[in-house]
Amino acid sequence: MPQFDILTLGAQVFGLLTTLFFFHYFSISVVLPNFIEVKKFRTKKLVKNTVSISAMGLELTNNKKVINHNYTLFMQ
Repeated sequence: MPQFDILTLGAQVFGLLTTLFFFHYFSISVVLPNFIEVKKFRTKKLVKNTVSISAMGLELTNNKKVINHNYTLFMQ
């Protein structure tokens, strides 16, 4: 079996190390920046949505107070 042949062990190790080097270089240069970009985009979107929800919550609370006040005035 060629996997266990001592004569081809050097070529197999060289091929393995070369492949791993190119995979590592590809991961660092292409994949990692894409992950960072997606993380920044998601964080920015979460912050924006949190601010919107907080503002909306205050508006809903104020609207509820106004509606309750107007309802009590109407019932008098």
